[in-house]
Amino acid sequence: MAAALGQAAPVHWRWLVWVSVASGVSFALPTPARAQAVEQALRIQYTAPDTCPDAASFAAQLRQRTARGRFAEPGELARTFDVELSADARGYSGNVEFLGDGGAKVSRHVHGEQCDAVVSSLALITALAVDATLPSEDSEPVAKAEEPTPALQPSAEPSPAPVTPTQSSPSSVTSRRALEGVRLGVLAGYGGTSSAPVLGLLGQLDFRSSFSLRLMAHYGWHEFTVDPGRSAHLQRLGLETGACLRRFRRAAFSAVPCATVDLGSLQAGGVPSERLDSTRDQTIWWASVGVQLALSWEPDAPFWVELRAAGELPLRAGYQFTFENPHAIAYQVPYVSGWGGVATGVRF
Repeated sequence: MAAALGQAAPVHWRWLVWVSVASGVSFALPTPARAQAVEQALRIQYTAPDTCPDAASFAAQLRQRTARGRFAEPGELARTFDVELSADARGYSGNVEFLGDGGAKVSRHVHGEQCDAVVSSLALITALAVDATLPSEDSEPVAKAEEPTPALQPSAEPSPAPVTPTQSSPSSVTSRRALEGVRLGVLAGYGGTSSAPVLGLLGQLDFRSSFSLRLMAHYGWHEFTVDPGRSAHLQRLGLETGACLRRFRRAAFSAVPCATVDLGSLQAGGVPSERLDSTRDQTIWWASVGVQLALSWEPDAPFWVELRAAGELPLRAGYQFTFENPHAIAYQVPYVSGWGGVATGVRF
């Protein structure tokens, strides 16, 4: 037994010597550095109306939500995030597009009444997308095993946390149009060159750039006494085109200034009576230019109500319709006229 212990002792000490040498070498060699987080170059392409925060504000909000990555230099190859905001009848709409891990295009859509809130949501979505594609700063490099390890069961990729904004497919993003909505409605008013009731049918195209184009077919009529025994009637029929360059919104209300051109006809004639037994209608072509201001209420429901005031300059100003035997001016086209009305309709 003692001899066996004496023979085993040298083997034991030799093992300790090898362990000591190996430990010294391991401390002498430089240890693998902790994996550094990949610093990814980012580029933000930002488009928004003047009423929204600018690109610098969006970049600052993005930096507050993540310190990963860096903004790319001009001309540098970088991961691009396309951020686009636009105004609509119910507030503001925002989209952010980027390439996901697999190279497929990803699009997120956000809508809200306040543009600041929409921008904040888009900055959060962008920050989550940046963090999701960069490795953690605390991750360690994986060493290659010398011996084969048991096969691991494939695990499903962790699903991202649910995000409130809705996701739209690439096809829906590419098919987005400049047109925001369409309106159809009716108008009832009073005034104009004939100082009479006015009825109209209107249609309007609203674009995402806050530009609107309106067409209105209108009809006005008026009957009045020129002198004892003689009366005249007026009828005005026209098609008015209005261009509205800007919409000023606050909550569900908006103010819209417009420039208009009106083309049509103006007809005047005598009303038969004991004194006026011979009548003849006379029609002239009508044209005028003007300005309008519309105050609209646009709730979440698909309808709207509008108050509209207008002023116009007739291009046939001074033209006279007259009676004869004896001579009298039945009607003279004014140099300036105005009218007001109420419109309502549906939105698509």
